[in-house]
Amino acid sequence: MFITWRGLRMKKWISISAIILLVVAIGIVGYLNSQKVATEQKLYVVTTSADIADIVKDVGGDKVKVECIVPPGQCPGHFDIKPQTIETLKKAKLFLRHDYESQKFSDKLIESAGNKNLVVVTLGGNATFMVPPMRLKGIDGVTNALIKVDPKNAESYKKSATKLKDETKQIAAEQKKRLQAAGADKTKVIVALYQTGFAKWAGFDVVASYPPDISLNDAKRLADLGRQEGVTLIIDNLQSPNKAAAQTLSKELGIPVVTLSNFPGGLQGTQKWSDSFIKNVDLVLAQLQKKKSSAGTTTKELGRLVPSCQMTWLSPCIT
Repeated sequence: MFITWRGLRMKKWISISAIILLVVAIGIVGYLNSQKVATEQKLYVVTTSADIADIVKDVGGDKVKVECIVPPGQCPGHFDIKPQTIETLKKAKLFLRHDYESQKFSDKLIESAGNKNLVVVTLGGNATFMVPPMRLKGIDGVTNALIKVDPKNAESYKKSATKLKDETKQIAAEQKKRLQAAGADKTKVIVALYQTGFAKWAGFDVVASYPPDISLNDAKRLADLGRQEGVTLIIDNLQSPNKAAAQTLSKELGIPVVTLSNFPGGLQGTQKWSDSFIKNVDLVLAQLQKKKSSAGTTTKELGRLVPSCQMTWLSPCIT
């Protein structure tokens, strides 16, 4: 049997190619295994809402793996526990939630998960972390929770938290100037209860607020108050399931509604807090600009006078 020189060269190249492919395959497997180990070594944090998750990502960086269980466009109070939610919590090391959520669904979720190694931290303030002052408190709360569970990375968490707080203050100052320049402090508004904190921070004259479950009769009474006080804008909450109240007020008063989000990711293109917060301000400013363009239009007085104290409902997480 004769083997040509060409045949020998072909066999040589085939052997070399096979060796190269084997080395590449081994390298890929090794890389994937190292990535898996790195992921498993990260602190697995589960949060109830997107505002907490956003802070965890920025403070924790590559030392944490974060998962939020409530969709950003949904109210945590109307979240239904699913089997996959329970499975998620079974694997977590740290569970972060707002204090106003503890009696709604998360207590039951923790019990169902049965994770004895799970550390549960309830963040105070009775509020989401969208408004800057509350976000600063949220950053402190999240940082302390991460350090509690993962003390070896304490310095890294503290450094990231300081940077994040500085960025938050800078963005807040810039947006406050925009609102002041647009005349927010000269604008009377009626606000959804869970957007009251933002409206007050922005400088609006908040005449009254309304809860998600306001009745039709109360909405009409609120409209009467709006006419009396010269309200020119309704601020509604994206995560509130009932949109009828805002639409009723808008129709009765003949004024616009602006719908804001309490959580990053609630509005399109707003995955981060900064995106969502600036988007909220943009939406408000757009309405204020329209108000300037149509200056001279006034609301007519109609109906019986209703003291504003009768029209403001108290509830947790209004800040």
